[in-house]
Amino acid sequence: MSVKVDLETNFAECVLNAGKVILGNKQRNEMNPQLQKKQNKIIMNAICALLNSGGGVVKAEIENKDYNYEIHGVGLKMPSIFKGYLDEMQQGDLFLIFVRSWNAEASGVRLASLSSNLYHRYRTSNDVMNSQEALAFLKGRSQTLVNTNDSNSLSPQKVQVGVQNDGNIRASAAALFARTRLQFLEKLNFTKSLHVEFKMFSTEVSQCFDESLPSCVSAFANTEGGYIFFGVHDETSQVVGCEKEKIDLATLSQSIDNCIRKLPVHHFCTQRREIKYAVKFLQVHNQGVLHGYVCAVKVEQFCCAVFAKVPSSWQVKDNRVKRLATKEWIAWMMEADPDLSRFSEMVLALSLSSTTPRSRTVCTHKNFECLKEQQKRYFPVISDRVVYTPENLYKELFSKHKGLRDLINKEMRPFSQGILIFSRSWAVDLGLPEKKGVICDALLLSQNNIPLLYTILSECDASWKDNYTIVARTLKQKLVNTGGYTGKLCITPLVFLLNPDRTAKTLHGSDLQIYPESYNLKTTQHMEALLQSLVIVLLGFRSFLSEELGSEVLNILTDKQYELLSKNIRITRELFVHGLPGSGKTIVALRIMEKIRNVFHCQPSDILYICENQPLRKFVSKKNICQAVTRKTFMKNDFQKIQHIIIDEAQNFRTEDGDWYGKARNITQRENDCLGILWIFLDYFQTSHLSHNGLPALAAQYPREELTRVVRNADPIANYLQEVMQEVKGKPPPNIPLGSLEMIHKAKWAQGIPGNFEIMEYSDLEEMVVQVAEKCQFLFRNGYSPKDIAVLFSKASEVEKYKDKLLRAMRKRKLSQLNEESDLLVQIKDASDITANHIVLDSVRRFSGLERNIVFGFNPTAAEPAVFHNLLLCLASRAKKHLYILKVSI
Repeated sequence: MSVKVDLETNFAECVLNAGKVILGNKQRNEMNPQLQKKQNKIIMNAICALLNSGGGVVKAEIENKDYNYEIHGVGLKMPSIFKGYLDEMQQGDLFLIFVRSWNAEASGVRLASLSSNLYHRYRTSNDVMNSQEALAFLKGRSQTLVNTNDSNSLSPQKVQVGVQNDGNIRASAAALFARTRLQFLEKLNFTKSLHVEFKMFSTEVSQCFDESLPSCVSAFANTEGGYIFFGVHDETSQVVGCEKEKIDLATLSQSIDNCIRKLPVHHFCTQRREIKYAVKFLQVHNQGVLHGYVCAVKVEQFCCAVFAKVPSSWQVKDNRVKRLATKEWIAWMMEADPDLSRFSEMVLALSLSSTTPRSRTVCTHKNFECLKEQQKRYFPVISDRVVYTPENLYKELFSKHKGLRDLINKEMRPFSQGILIFSRSWAVDLGLPEKKGVICDALLLSQNNIPLLYTILSECDASWKDNYTIVARTLKQKLVNTGGYTGKLCITPLVFLLNPDRTAKTLHGSDLQIYPESYNLKTTQHMEALLQSLVIVLLGFRSFLSEELGSEVLNILTDKQYELLSKNIRITRELFVHGLPGSGKTIVALRIMEKIRNVFHCQPSDILYICENQPLRKFVSKKNICQAVTRKTFMKNDFQKIQHIIIDEAQNFRTEDGDWYGKARNITQRENDCLGILWIFLDYFQTSHLSHNGLPALAAQYPREELTRVVRNADPIANYLQEVMQEVKGKPPPNIPLGSLEMIHKAKWAQGIPGNFEIMEYSDLEEMVVQVAEKCQFLFRNGYSPKDIAVLFSKASEVEKYKDKLLRAMRKRKLSQLNEESDLLVQIKDASDITANHIVLDSVRRFSGLERNIVFGFNPTAAEPAVFHNLLLCLASRAKKHLYILKVSI
């Protein structure tokens, strides 16, 4: 019987069915030991899997029908790591174990494991490392690799020891291993030690090796190496051996080889050696006659880590309970927050060391409110009443749906304190498809109660129960696995049908699952901790830092970004979003496409993203949430299946190929009864040409929203941007509408972010190229890499002209100067693959909408002097940390 995921449960939880089990202290003591062990193992694996997967419930059918939890107890042997994570309850013939998520901060490790199966040698015993010891060992091996080669074998002449006695024992063991003949009952002149193990043969010879050899080899290989002598009494040190009639040397030798070669190993080094060992069979004679054999195994110290078997750690994945592979277990255990030392503008809001196993690092900008402050502003907990929020949403809902106010107020009467958080659809908020007929959802958190998720329907079908159980379960999992909530948590769904006559019908029955009292939110602190996790769930997005760091990092949306994404897109079908450089227009564009997909049940092929340049198109297309094309491609094709369109960097569009705005509007409005979404993102400050851009007049850009909080650039760059923006505003190009640049007065600039801005002049372009190469090498020596750097030119024609020159200058200094093990050369390519580890060499216009930590601007000029400062702004705003504007002296 294996553990199965219960897909038909009434719990809004992950429920694992452990099958039938006998319970009770006395009853389990009297049962068959093998059956007892099997049942215990199934339940332990299930609990471990839930600890690593966000929590849930283990369900077992009680086999002994006279069982009473209060009278008989449980009788299951629980490991000490489960303490504080479990609650138990009997419900008729079912026994339920409620499991909360593992807490990395409380335990000191990222994962729950029943056993690491990683051994080390301690004094005279082979001890399995607990999770904390295993983590310390693995970190030690990864940081300071032990170079074990032929020169440090265990011969007595080459042993390094700190204790003379232990050295003598090792030398004696090596001498014994070198012998070919022993005497029956011969007493050896040494005992078990750190480097020596004695084992007696069991009745079943092969079983003896299967049971003890893996742990012995793991222990010696992970410590300092050593010898195992099978057939020597561990207390008397007398040679006994195994009778020759009971042993087949060839078969046993092959069995030992197979056993050791199957042991899981993990390498941190590049040499990837196998376990080094030797096996000998020493003859044991009794009065001159061959009596049997001692089996001697010599194990060398291993370079990295040797396991006795795959770690005993489990998870729920793809609706199955799966054991973690050794490599996966090590990676998960050793995972740490990414190094943010080069990102001084970011601070940790949630660390992997203090959260749940599946949570990610969460960062916020240092100028933003901290997580707790955001929670108090968005979701305040007041001691004397239930707070309804957000105010504009619930008032809109109450005015639009008669009877909703009365229903909600009636449901809130039993609660004296808490917060009720309304949403048009919690399903959409959680990334699930919207369910037809939903008026609204509301999450209630109230002290001394479990969280409740109310869903109000205007119509329903037979699938309502499954749908809202899934929503409640997803919310619980997100709060734990994304929001990092480590407390005991459940979400109970309550569903009502609001009739046209203002009456309401309760759809959920009396079969709602009961949770232990410990799942109630006991204090205001518990509620606020849960609400902080909710802030991460609702405002978190995958940061662009994830690509730079090679590790998934979540960021938190700004207030205005969240406000835009909270709009009712069924009503706000068309929207113009004006955003200053670095205000997050592309972030919002990506998130709104995800929302469109879930609200309108779209496929990526139904949503079209349009921009002006190929690199930005390729960057967005890799997100797999839409079709992504350039304006030119859009104007050449029909796009008959497209329903919704998002346009980015629209200020640089042109009408040379036709009326792109009219075409986009016609596509999204061709179905009168089901209008599509058309959101257009632009920044007139970054207009880089004098042609007509095809946008409607400013007064006709309605409704319109503005993103004015700039968070991309370091202080010196931000100061420079403000100067350039004033130049643009003071003398704007003729194709920019009057009044469109007034939003500069509302701009809020992040402060306190260190960086560098320089304008450098050179006598000629050749000298400029050499100096860029020198500066790049300096930056590499200070921790930056090629993927941090972009070199931008005003004109596309200049890119090819200087690419070879810069490449030659860079390749005069191989990366091997920085890393002696690497002979790789610095790669220089265009911006088509912005996330790759190469220096980007491209034009300012093609880099529009993208960013890098370091930007070199080569001799910025403009074909049209009227847009010189606009082009300069577009160039400068691409740099997050270091900006170098390079000019040739005239």
